[in-house]
Amino acid sequence: MNKNLPNLIIFIAGLSILGFFTFACSQSKTQDKNNSLISNKSTLELARNNASKKSQSTENLLIFAGSGANLSITRILAREFNKSNPNIKIEVPSSIGSTGGINAVIDGQITVALASRPLREKEKKIGLRVIPYAQTAVVIGANSSVIDDNITFIDLLNIYKGTKTRWSDGQEIIVLSREPGDSSNLILFNNIPGFKEVYEQSQKDRRWQTFFTDQENNQALVKTPFAIGLTDTGLIANEQPNIKVLKVNGISPTAENVIDGKYLLTKTLSFILPSNSEIPFDVQAFIDFVRSSEGEKILKKHGYFPVR
Repeated sequence: MNKNLPNLIIFIAGLSILGFFTFACSQSKTQDKNNSLISNKSTLELARNNASKKSQSTENLLIFAGSGANLSITRILAREFNKSNPNIKIEVPSSIGSTGGINAVIDGQITVALASRPLREKEKKIGLRVIPYAQTAVVIGANSSVIDDNITFIDLLNIYKGTKTRWSDGQEIIVLSREPGDSSNLILFNNIPGFKEVYEQSQKDRRWQTFFTDQENNQALVKTPFAIGLTDTGLIANEQPNIKVLKVNGISPTAENVIDGKYLLTKTLSFILPSNSEIPFDVQAFIDFVRSSEGEKILKKHGYFPVR
């Protein structure tokens, strides 16, 4: 037997192990996103199965799916609408994001997409009908352990740069980041000069843990001492997570400050449908309800600002 054979075997095994870890590291960069996409598909499949079962009855079932920012208020509106329209059922599955919802309505997998961001250029070319119905304030939220109650645009830039790393009491700042296409990120990109660039660099450097749904992000904010992250007033009002709302440049995200234009970080929630066909009667009935005086009262009661 060749005396060098054992060494050769060890060498080849070492290369195999190295190759495995190299592959594993490259895959880890997209693992969270892929898990999110798998979850989105499962959510839609469950919703479609429920639709199939219920369609055998006399009920008309509509599926509204998309951004986590829209979920809680859409469920509340649907529940109230159903009281006077018992034969029209609206199912609102877990978050699949604005993009997931828009893609699903384009593919005909759902009835209405729920979006918390404007359409992108390529989405505009497809032909979609956008029906805005509410506005909410983007919140810079913190874990309840954080002593600070105010943050500035400059603070945010420095935190995402990695040059501001501690709260005023010396505790380390833990950043909980959202994915690049998140609607709250887009609001900061448009209102804080330079934020898009420092955010994108932080993503390239993989400095922070990234979350792909509002609900997961909020849960992490509640559980992670000294954390900071993005959420919104509507989610906080309805899901009631124990999140500290920070003032931004000394201004609180109150209804008065949003309406007066003093608080700049706001986003609009919309229903998205195909524009190449008439809005189904049942869907139009729900939209009319949301835009009625009764619907507006429900929106205001739950921390949203009606939009016509």
